Amino acid sequence: MSAVRSSILACSPLATRGQAVHLDSDPKGENILYTNGKSVYIRNLEKPHIAKEYTQHSCNVTVAKYAPSGYYIASGDERGNVRVWDTVGEEQVLKLESRALGGRVNDIAWDGESKRIIAVGDGKEKFGHAFLADTGSSCGEIMGHSKVVNTVAIRQTRPFRAVTGGDDNTLVFSHGVPFVFNKTISDHTRFVQEVKFSTNGEMFASVGSDGKIFLYDAKTGDKIKELSAAEHGHTGGIFALSWSADSSRILTSSADQTAKIWDVEASSVVNTFDLAEAGSNFLGQQVGNIWKGDNLVSLSLSGDLNYLDPSTSKASRVIQGHQKAITAFTISEDKKTFLSGSYDGRVMSWEESTGKATPLNEASHSNQVMQIVNNGAQFVSAGMDDTIRISNVKNLNEVSVVSTSGLPKGVSSSDDQTTVVAIENEVQVIQGGKKVDSLAVGYSATAIAINRQGTTVAIGAQDAKVYVMALDGTKLKAVHTLSTNKGAITSLAFHPEGKLLAAGDSAGKIYVYDVGTGETTIQHWVFHTARVNSIQWSASGNYAVSGSLDTNVFVWSREKTMKKIKIANAHSQSVAGVAFVDENTVVTAGADACVKTWKLTHH
Repeated sequence: MSAVRSSILACSPLATRGQAVHLDSDPKGENILYTNGKSVYIRNLEKPHIAKEYTQHSCNVTVAKYAPSGYYIASGDERGNVRVWDTVGEEQVLKLESRALGGRVNDIAWDGESKRIIAVGDGKEKFGHAFLADTGSSCGEIMGHSKVVNTVAIRQTRPFRAVTGGDDNTLVFSHGVPFVFNKTISDHTRFVQEVKFSTNGEMFASVGSDGKIFLYDAKTGDKIKELSAAEHGHTGGIFALSWSADSSRILTSSADQTAKIWDVEASSVVNTFDLAEAGSNFLGQQVGNIWKGDNLVSLSLSGDLNYLDPSTSKASRVIQGHQKAITAFTISEDKKTFLSGSYDGRVMSWEESTGKATPLNEASHSNQVMQIVNNGAQFVSAGMDDTIRISNVKNLNEVSVVSTSGLPKGVSSSDDQTTVVAIENEVQVIQGGKKVDSLAVGYSATAIAINRQGTTVAIGAQDAKVYVMALDGTKLKAVHTLSTNKGAITSLAFHPEGKLLAAGDSAGKIYVYDVGTGETTIQHWVFHTARVNSIQWSASGNYAVSGSLDTNVFVWSREKTMKKIKIANAHSQSVAGVAFVDENTVVTAGADACVKTWKLTHH
């Protein structure tokens, strides 16, 4: 029995307000490279649903850059480590790990021979380190800065030159190799956010929080001109720049929620792209960009990747996704749409076939999404904003909101659209988009489920017990108390026929009960090592899938209870949601903000 990952619907790049995001692409211009959490993502520019991930960093990754050869990537993290790893093949073999700095790595640059690397950022004794990619040996000194360095670039042709920019408002120009200090350039009046050499190696440009763009001679470091003095320039700080292939134009991305294309020779603005987001005065801030071939991409603070079309001065395509951990997940009855909710309250729908993600603003919460379920005609979500949001499957922006007057610990819904909600010491019944009844309970409720038939409700509690109740109309009546679990109940799932109940707990154990007799029918599903976050049955009821805080996913067999498929480290940090697409395919979502599908082989 085995599982193979068939796709990753990747998260968006993580962006922080006031900080540049250094995106990159491979030399062929086929993939975009970015980071989120502890992972690095390589994502196809034309087909963004095709993605790979690198997950070997032990803390949050801050930047990743391709070697000009395309065979290696160097990625840096918040502890100052730089890992150089192979991009050819699936193994992603580690070539070098080096402690480059004492603090966060903000940017990385390779030389044109793919032999030398400069990493810059925050450190105790130094703010930059130049070293060989093979051995980690020093190949110069990066000196001259008094504060954190934000950006670095290396001229790709000999004679090599390096330029760095930082929070001390200066650029430092270095000769190489080995890299040695040449001079300090003090044209910017605020933080320098990005520097890049032109593709032909004759110039380099710098942008900063002062909204200025300066051009310099690549060999001498002498200033050529200020490009931002032209009319129709940016009105806010500039976070990113990229050169066109012929070095005649520059793309800039700014906090004024626009991206602009500049003609270098004429010192003029050619295109302005207004990328402001409706309902927000800051999420449309542009914090990163790349220009490779026909692909001009600018990154919004919200994580949206905007594909820019110079012929229309508009975004021709926007790739969206979650930036923060996914905390809730479900799948539509026809298995074609996934719904996910995240730590920041955002709810997204995903097309299974194309991987396209669409934010559902009406269905989103103002705080963490606790759980999302599907009853065939509706998606029902519970959030930490003390609301239940009920969306029409045929029109996901047609949403009704029900206040719970308390933090919902769980939600479940039956085929007849009866929804039950667990609050601390209360169970609420919702029908027709309105709260119709409630029942006070003498225990702390932690999870809830209703069978598809709408006749039986199971309430999981902090005391490790499951309280089974019969539902007659809107009235609940106690039937059984199930007490085999070893920890607080964290997830409940009724078998499709409604007679069996799987209960997962905080100890990582799953027990299956017969709700008619109250007896435990399966006691062998006990291989998770931490809290079970989600359990779902397959349509036939022959298999169940579970996801846990231990980052693992298990597929269990009801007929062969000792048989299981283990998907180890399915998501970094935690698995939040699981579901079956069919008997041989499962889909999972987790704290890495990604949705993944897996092909199963049952024996």
